Order: sequence, then structure tokens, then C-alpha cells
Amino acid sequence: MATYNYAPGLGNVGSFQVSGKPWVSSSLTVPAESGDPLQVRFSSVTKEVTVRNDSAGAIRVGFSAAGISGSATNYFTLASSGSFTSPIKVVDVFLISDDSSAGEATVVASLTGIDVARLQTNWTGSEGIG
Repeated sequence: MATYNYAPGLGNVGSFQVSGKPWVSSSLTVPAESGDPLQVRFSSVTKEVTVRNDSAGAIRVGFSAAGISGSATNYFTLASSGSFTSPIKVVDVFLISDDSSAGEATVVASLTGIDVARLQTNWTGSEGIG
């Protein structure tokens, strides 16, 4: 009899077709642009991510610390009360204020059953990620 050691990975379609496990963190303190970016780490690969800016100033959102720090341009900004939702496969989101004041944000995600440890791809350093 054959033995199968199957575990879902990034290409497992079923993991992205079913509803995800809910994940939310609110009142996150987003550091001022002179500080180190806030890394929001998920316990498994996401199916969808929403980031909401809960502060008065703009915040930067990116997918690597290098992509949103200093003169890097691999990020987008969210204006006050702005939000972003996308069906993307990530394990981290990085946040930093777009000015000298700290900010606040909420992150909501839909998680797949794909464990972070199963990833063989790391997007940090990739084109468009930084």
C-alpha cells in the first residue's frame, strides 16, 4: 500500500477556495517614519488581507521592511481613514507612518491552512517588494 505525505502548499487551489480562518488585530501602533517598520506576521499564508488606517496622517503599507523604509518606493500609502483589501498570498505586512508622527492601524486577514513553515518562496528582495 502506498503512503502519501501530502500537505497543502502555495499552489493548492482548495486552500484558497474555502473560507479562511479569521484573524484581526486593531489599535496597532504604527511607528513614525524615522523608526523601524511594524511587522505584522500571520501564523499561516493569507487568502485575503485588509489594512485600515485609523490615524490622522498617512501610513505606508508594504510587503518587506526594506520596501517601505527610507528612500524605498515599494509601498503604497493609505490616507487617514483609508483602507486596502486584496486577495493576496503573504505571511507579513509592514507598516510605517508617512511622516514624523506615529499612527494607528487595523489589520484583518483571512488565513489558509498553509503553514508559514511550508513556504519555499520568500518575496523579500523581489521586484516590486523591495
